[in-house]
Amino acid sequence: MYIRPKIFQQFPELITAQSTRENGVSPYPYGLNLSSHVGDTSQNVEENRRRFYEGIRVPPDARFVYQNQIHSSNIHVVSGEEGIVLESDALVTNSENVFLVVSIADCTPVLLYDPISKLTAAIHAGWRGTEQLISPNAIRKLVELGASPRNIYAFIGASASGANYEVGVEVATLFEKEYYTEISNGKCLLDIKKANRDQLLIGGVPLRQIEVSDRCTISDLNLHSYRRDGRKSGRMFAVIGRISGEKALR
Repeated sequence: MYIRPKIFQQFPELITAQSTRENGVSPYPYGLNLSSHVGDTSQNVEENRRRFYEGIRVPPDARFVYQNQIHSSNIHVVSGEEGIVLESDALVTNSENVFLVVSIADCTPVLLYDPISKLTAAIHAGWRGTEQLISPNAIRKLVELGASPRNIYAFIGASASGANYEVGVEVATLFEKEYYTEISNGKCLLDIKKANRDQLLIGGVPLRQIEVSDRCTISDLNLHSYRRDGRKSGRMFAVIGRISGEKALR
């Protein structure tokens, strides 16, 4: 029902996960769809979210911050009172019991945590955001707030892989040659996960503190994919939140 980043399991105060397509109440092909903007009913979405959050043991008094993602490099620092942030593709907080949410169906979710400063971040990195360096920009924002890059741990989640993510040559050539492979008819395969991993490294995050999911949304039928399913694609959430030490010990 969800993907648990291994890199964060050493931090009992942290709850992180990425949902999948499995075990939802929505009719095929939606399954565990968590978005209210793809043609699913609000009742289904509400129940799917309840199942997901309960499954990953989010406290009942948790506050969620969502974002109206626009494929930008916009980053917002939040307190938990916002509910939804407009025109945003990355959220940062140092607040306890606040869960940052990224919605995805092929784009790459990036979750960050500094256990020293207690700062968390959730990033939506499609090719546009990646080209605009949203991940290293988020690291800079964390540093402004007291984090150190060498203390940051990162999870790059399930998303379109370099083996299946087809783009036009005009998009691919916005990136260095090591991130794409030309195939035919002006088309290329682009590796957004690798690009974000390298951007995190350039930003100062140690390689041993970065986990990259090998799951591909396009080829894995247990995940949602807009590229594969078009308008009938649901959406997954990647979430990160820090709970109190008392709750973490329960």
